[in-house]
Amino acid sequence: MRVDYRPRRVSSAIAVLAAAGSVAALATVSEQYLAVGISLAGVLVLAFGAAVYRRGLRVLGVPIALVGVAVGFAGFGVGVSLVGVYDRSFTYTGELIGLLGLPFIALGVLPVHRRLSRRLVSLGFAFLVLGVVFTGAVNGTGPDPIPLLLGIVAAIVAWDAGEQAINLGDQLGSDARTWPAELSHSGGTAVFGGLSVGTGLVMFNADITGLPLESLLLLLGAALVLMVALYK
Repeated sequence: MRVDYRPRRVSSAIAVLAAAGSVAALATVSEQYLAVGISLAGVLVLAFGAAVYRRGLRVLGVPIALVGVAVGFAGFGVGVSLVGVYDRSFTYTGELIGLLGLPFIALGVLPVHRRLSRRLVSLGFAFLVLGVVFTGAVNGTGPDPIPLLLGIVAAIVAWDAGEQAINLGDQLGSDARTWPAELSHSGGTAVFGGLSVGTGLVMFNADITGLPLESLLLLLGAALVLMVALYK
């Protein structure tokens, strides 16, 4: 019997929200939060268009979905227009890079195309990690490194939840009751991430490695991107 493939909704929602959280963790001005909100609104419109399409109303669903994609990426354009024009020192560039990750993850878990699902999620994850690393490299950690660490953890949760949504949809289809496993899995990832943040803070405050947190973030980001590449 052919399994009706569709990434699971709970994990998909967690992936999108975690991606938004990763970008929002880097925000320092209201314009950046506005850009994240616009991208999220676009994702909601995209999801609505996909739902309409699946109900057989393709003539209506496709245009709605395309509008959602446009609005999702418009968040990046709004961010550039509101803060990027004045960003001569690249202060906000990291967050702008991360903004590209949100719509790509959404496109992966909807999904736009079954074979492209994992690649889109991985591409979105790469943008999220690059955004955090770039922010740390350009702006430094300042007195509070927590936003950068939370940005990395949220990016990992987004990627992990996206992969779980795709795996469960591929193996069990769209009718299986999987939300308890989805919540427990993503919850475990978040708890592990929280412990990692605590460990990072201890290392940062104690200067155990002798390296600034910016360098540690760069190494971590490179390791994460390599991990995803090898995972494929």
